Amino acid sequence: MKKIVQIKNLKKVFCKGNICVANDINLFINEGEIFTILGKSGSGKTTFLRMIAGLEIPDSGEIIIDDKEVFSKNNNLQPKDRGVAVVFQNYALLPHLSIASNITFGSKASKADLEDVLEKTKLKGQENKFPHELSGGQQQRVALARAIITKPKILLLDEPLSNIDTELRAHLRVELKEMIKSFGITALFITHDKEDAFYLSDRIAIMNGGDILQVGTAKNIYHNPVDLYCANFLGKITEISQNNYVRPEHIFITPNGRFNAIIKSIVFYGSFYEIILKTEKTELLIHSFDDNLEIGQNVKYDFSGEILNF
Repeated sequence: MKKIVQIKNLKKVFCKGNICVANDINLFINEGEIFTILGKSGSGKTTFLRMIAGLEIPDSGEIIIDDKEVFSKNNNLQPKDRGVAVVFQNYALLPHLSIASNITFGSKASKADLEDVLEKTKLKGQENKFPHELSGGQQQRVALARAIITKPKILLLDEPLSNIDTELRAHLRVELKEMIKSFGITALFITHDKEDAFYLSDRIAIMNGGDILQVGTAKNIYHNPVDLYCANFLGKITEISQNNYVRPEHIFITPNGRFNAIIKSIVFYGSFYEIILKTEKTELLIHSFDDNLEIGQNVKYDFSGEILNF
C-alpha cells in the first residue's frame, strides 16, 4: 500500500513558554485511508495539521506528500504547491457567493468537475443558493466539496464536527465518512472526540504534549493501550491491584463469581447501568444490563480476562 504522507523526525517548539507541540514525530498515512490525530486541547494536533498544510513552519524534520518533499532542511513548499486541501472548523464559507461559486472559489475546476462534486456531495439543486440558506449539514458538504474539487493528494479536516450539537453530529459523522470514502480520497482528521475518531478512522494516533503515544485501529488501541494515559483517554478504567486495571464492561455480576461485593450505587444511562461495587479493598466501576439490581445488594462478580497491565 502506498504511503501518501510520510512524517520524519518532525519537531516544533513555540518559544513563548517553550512549549513543544511536535516532539520528533514519525508516522505515515496510507493512500485512501482516514487517519485521525486524537488528542486533548493543547496536545499539538492542530499545529501538526497546519505544518502538513504549510501554514506553520516546523523547526526540523521532513514532510513528504505523494513522494514529493514539501518540507525539509532545504525545502519549504507553499501551501498551494503541496497538494493538500483543508476543511476548517468553521467551514469558512463566503456569505456573498452562491454555493457553486463557493465550491469553485480559488480553483480551476471545470463545469464537469463541479457537476460531479455536486452529485457526490448531494448538493445538486442547491448550487444557486447562498450559505445562510443551507442547513449545518449542507454547509459542511459545501466546505468538503470546495476542498475535494481541487483533487488534493490529502484532505485535512480540522475538527469540522466540534461546534455541532450531539444529534446532528452523529448524522454528519455518517455523511462525512460516506463522502470521503466515495471519492476514494486520503484524509487526515483532527479531533478531541473519541466517538468521532472511532467511527471515522481506519487508524488513529493518540497525541499528547507533542508526542504520538500510540498508533493503531480503534479496536487495537482500546483493548491494548500502551500506557495508563492512553487507557484513561479512550475509556473508563478501574484499578484492581497495583498496576493492574480493568474496563467496566469486563467486570460482570454472576451467581458463580469468585468474588464478593456490595452494590454501592446505580446510575441508569439508557442502554446500560453504571454500577459501583464496593469490595473489601476497593471500589469497582462496572457496566450492566441487569434491571433487577439494587443498592445495598450483596453480589458475586468476576472478570472476563481483559486485564490491563502497566
